This record gives sequence, structure tokens and C-alpha cells, in this order.
Amino acid sequence: MNVITPLINQFIHQYGQRLTACFLLCCMAVFPVQALERGDKVPEHIAEQMALDPNKITVVDFFASWCVSCRIELPEINELSQHLNDPQVAFVGVEVDEELVLAEQFLAQMQLKFPVVMDQNQQVISAFEPLGMPALYYVYNNQILGVRFGAIPDIGQVVINDLATLRGQ
Repeated sequence: MNVITPLINQFIHQYGQRLTACFLLCCMAVFPVQALERGDKVPEHIAEQMALDPNKITVVDFFASWCVSCRIELPEINELSQHLNDPQVAFVGVEVDEELVLAEQFLAQMQLKFPVVMDQNQQVISAFEPLGMPALYYVYNNQILGVRFGAIPDIGQVVINDLATLRGQ
């Protein structure tokens, strides 16, 4: 009988959960996945791709055709972008469908009046790594001032309130 086999089995039984936890922690350290959050800077090449004006608070809205909540929220954001008479605020959408035809059909349905970045190559969304969809970011001077994830009732009023709070800082 092999003397080593029982020792290996005992070691695995005794330390298996700890080894698994250590392995997972090491993987997380090597492959971090973290959404941009308040205080983080948008990478310069992404800010350029999005044509962010560093002198304006930009409301960045990530959306896709498959996102049911996005279909509900986008009309409110679109209306707000047209009626918010504030030259210091801009709106930019980021359409993240991987198929261009789906993205174009969705945009035709939504009839958005604010600029939209087509992100079929997933560069912009990969830089932001939002934790949910829809995702709203408030950006000023390429710095994240605030974030909102998921479906939010009366999003137009929420954005107005957020902008007022951000200006008070």
C-alpha cells in the first residue's frame, strides 16, 4: 500500500476548503473586476472616444436592446436631455449591443436626441464595468462623481436631484 496516498487524502480533507479559498483570492487579485466608482478617473482614451467635455457634468447612460429596464428609462432620459436647460450638463449614451443591426434597430425605436457611442467592440463598457443595466454615471473633468445602477422609478427626477446635489459639493 502506498503510504503517500493516505497522507495526501488527509491533507486535502483537512486543508481543501482553505486551499480553494486561497486559490479564489489569488485569481481575484490577478484578474480584478471592479466597476468604476465615485472618485475614479475615466481612462483618457475612453473619454476621447466618448467625446466627454471636461468642463461639463456629463450624464453617461449605458444601455442595450435586451435590457427591459433600459427601454423604460431611456425615454425619460431622452426627454430630460432635451428639456434640461443647463449649458453645464451634457448627455451621452453608450449602446452596448454586440450586433450592430440590433443596436441600430433599437436606436431607431428609441429616437434618442442625445449623442450615442456605439460600443459593439465593448471597449467603453469594459472600461467602466457597470454592475448592472441600465447604468448611469455622472462624469466631470473625466472623474466619476456618482453612479446609479439598475431600474430606478422616475429616473428623470432622480437625475435632476443628483445634479443639484453634485453642484452643491
